[in-house]
Amino acid sequence: MTRALVPVTLMTLVVVGLQLAIFSTLRVEGVVVMLVWLWPAVMGLMGFTSIAVVVAMESGFFFDTHSAAPFGLTIVVGVVLAWLASRLGREGVGDLDSAAWWVTPVLAAVAGAVAPFLYVALGYLELNGTLWRGSVLASAEVNAVAFFVLARPVARLARSVGRVGERVRR
Repeated sequence: MTRALVPVTLMTLVVVGLQLAIFSTLRVEGVVVMLVWLWPAVMGLMGFTSIAVVVAMESGFFFDTHSAAPFGLTIVVGVVLAWLASRLGREGVGDLDSAAWWVTPVLAAVAGAVAPFLYVALGYLELNGTLWRGSVLASAEVNAVAFFVLARPVARLARSVGRVGERVRR
């Protein structure tokens, strides 16, 4: 795992940069597509449990330092998504080679639909009721569709970046 942390961290910085520079300014139906939630979830689906949790903490930390939302909320949502996805990834459910082509996109879409509800629920637990100004359902729908479309390319990237440590070790 430690050899994979350098390329994974660099890729996480690229993902957060894309999120902050491009995706946070583009809105679909008034909703921001959250790559910082997709990246750890897909990394978990590829079966990299510890790397996925580290990616979730890194992406959440870097995003939260530039976000107006309460610090740590994106971290917690990312960690939950990464851990739950990694449970399926360890069983090979999200495997790109042996599972049906639609499995990884559907699982990513479920993560995209659950993440906004989790974000708002955790915000209310943090006693911050002003986190959401729009419809949580609209955010869930847009993120689910975007995650479905982006899941396979991001999964291929996650698999290749996550396996860098394995190749170096041999």
